[in-house]
Amino acid sequence: MLAIDHKVTPLFRRYLHRALIVILLALPLLVMIPGADGFPYPNDAARYTDMAISHYPNAIYLRRALFQEGRLPLWSPNILSGAPFSANPLAGMWYPPGWLALTLPLPLGFNLLIMAHLLWGGIGVYRLLRRDGLSPMAAVFGGVGFELLPKLFAHFGAGHVSLLYALPWTPWLLIAARHSRRNQTWWEAATLAMIFLADPRWSAYAGLLWAAESFFTTKPREWLHIGFHLIRQIFMAFLLAAPLALPLWEFTRLSSRATMGVQDVLTHSLPPGRLLGFFYPDWGGFHEYMLYGGQAALVLCVVAWLSESRNQRVRYWMMTALLACFWALGSYLPPITWLARLPGINLLRVPSRSLFLVGMAIIISAAYAVDRLSKSAFDPVSHRRVGLAMTGLAAFSLAFTGGVLLLGRLAPANFIWGSAVMLISVIWIHLRLQHRLITSVWLAGLAVVCLADWLMIDLSLFVYRPPNVTLAEGKSAAEYLASQSGRFRVYSPSYSLPQQTAALYGLELADGVDPLQLKSYVDYMERATGVPQSGYSVTMPPFANADPDSDNTRYLPDAERLGKLNVAYLVSAFELSGQEFEFIGWFDSARIYHNLAWQPRVWIQAERSSPNDERDSQIIEWKPERIEVQAQGAGILTLSEVYYPGWRVWVDGVEKPIVVVDGLLRAVQLSAGDHRVIFAFRPLSLYLGVTLCAMAWLFILVSGWLNLRGRER
Repeated sequence: MLAIDHKVTPLFRRYLHRALIVILLALPLLVMIPGADGFPYPNDAARYTDMAISHYPNAIYLRRALFQEGRLPLWSPNILSGAPFSANPLAGMWYPPGWLALTLPLPLGFNLLIMAHLLWGGIGVYRLLRRDGLSPMAAVFGGVGFELLPKLFAHFGAGHVSLLYALPWTPWLLIAARHSRRNQTWWEAATLAMIFLADPRWSAYAGLLWAAESFFTTKPREWLHIGFHLIRQIFMAFLLAAPLALPLWEFTRLSSRATMGVQDVLTHSLPPGRLLGFFYPDWGGFHEYMLYGGQAALVLCVVAWLSESRNQRVRYWMMTALLACFWALGSYLPPITWLARLPGINLLRVPSRSLFLVGMAIIISAAYAVDRLSKSAFDPVSHRRVGLAMTGLAAFSLAFTGGVLLLGRLAPANFIWGSAVMLISVIWIHLRLQHRLITSVWLAGLAVVCLADWLMIDLSLFVYRPPNVTLAEGKSAAEYLASQSGRFRVYSPSYSLPQQTAALYGLELADGVDPLQLKSYVDYMERATGVPQSGYSVTMPPFANADPDSDNTRYLPDAERLGKLNVAYLVSAFELSGQEFEFIGWFDSARIYHNLAWQPRVWIQAERSSPNDERDSQIIEWKPERIEVQAQGAGILTLSEVYYPGWRVWVDGVEKPIVVVDGLLRAVQLSAGDHRVIFAFRPLSLYLGVTLCAMAWLFILVSGWLNLRGRER
């Protein structure tokens, strides 16, 4: 009995220690709990959040398809007159953990899942630092610092759900790299695939970080082996992510994103003046430009870089921060402009997203400094160098703040805060360098300073708005339109019917907001809406000055072209002239018009006749992926649905070639007589991707079983 207790007690202590670490890492995230049943916005005056615009409608559609209709949604009719749902990464269809949000009321499910991911990322940073030999408290500092990075909270306020799912996997990718190289496993591939399935955009940054770390922390004679290892892992990651990767490649190739120019790619490059964000918090600032990582963390980061100059890991993070900062400057640096033209890179918009890597580098480097200061392991040369650097940082911060106060041109609150926290941090770290404070007291004081600094800015970067407020936007118009009979689409030149409200009422939109839009649809809608396309836009129609209420007032939509898209109603914040638009009434701040030139969802254009002469056809079964039509008469049966590779058509059980009408709509040639026509979406890219993924998982399972058997022998 005593022997059993002797074995159980250390095991119990180990699990208790792990539980306490998780609790310590989870406590800072409690600030996100109050109001978590609402939608996060950047501030009280903000009109938009991606959680409401994109993620909520997609989740509503996915949940209805899975739980109510019992089907896997491959095509979405919700916005842009229809698009491939399974090929859109914002759909969240292929990211398994994201499905947990569907089991809870939304947006509560999103917010809780984001909190879980941030905790997962914090645990990952903790484990990464512990593997590097840092003390538990230094590793906890790194984990909490990662969770409370202001840039993460800024993007939370912007509603970037998929990005916040993907980012916390980054430290786990680095952990998997160290494990896989020793044990020849596929953890790197699986983790990289998970990042891609959550947000393909971040997989590029995470992949570069992982590859660079693999080379930077190994000797040159091992680089060839590392290169082959990385190629194997990347290939396996591609196979695991193929259900999204292949359809996404096909979709991107046909989208307006493939035509982006250099300025489109480098949009939201970090202005050089924003580099002051290292020293001063930008309360309520723009999420893409958020650079602040905390003053104490910045000072500790400099301490690490100066005192750990021989540590490969610290040098690696220093180089990561510098290179990521250069890339974030984007269009302000000519070499970056040249790089943005390269294939692959020209699909990555917003170079300031690399500032996440800067934040990670600062926090992890700061954790190294905390570990070294806790052990008081400083030689005299490093001691003097660190002291001079800290004094220089404090002097710069105070001098710049004094200059701003003297000029009186800027609100000094954030400058005063930044300088005060910088001064306190320098003094506190200097006291530890002089051995004036014992380790426990110094760590407690450092925790107070850092938490106060991080939470002060984090809480300024998001506000919750109740669902009944967000979902009330355009509610009166949506209720009226939902009460109308028949199947039709709605178009708004002023985004007067938000996507979240339209999704809630089951309305289909011809306009929409999405980074991926078919080039054929963009070209058609340029003529149908009258709004010119000047470069890449995530909105349809584009808003030149980001003011939907007034930007498109001088452009008159083409009623006939919209009619071919089955647009029966228009919702506008401004008046629409034209005989084809019949004014119905005011609904809150929006006007509703009936399009007198609208056409039904399906019609037959007889030979040598006008489109309106024969309409002897009707839809007898409509599902997003399968549409069955009963038609009579010779001519071209035209479906007011967007054509996309993977759509096939059968007439009376015989497959026929699809005809594309007006460069956009699906159609098929019919002979005289009665016909049963079936349009079905069977994308080859998706089927191939699923097959490759299944084969990859089978290979991993078999190879894992064989390795296990080999070890047992």
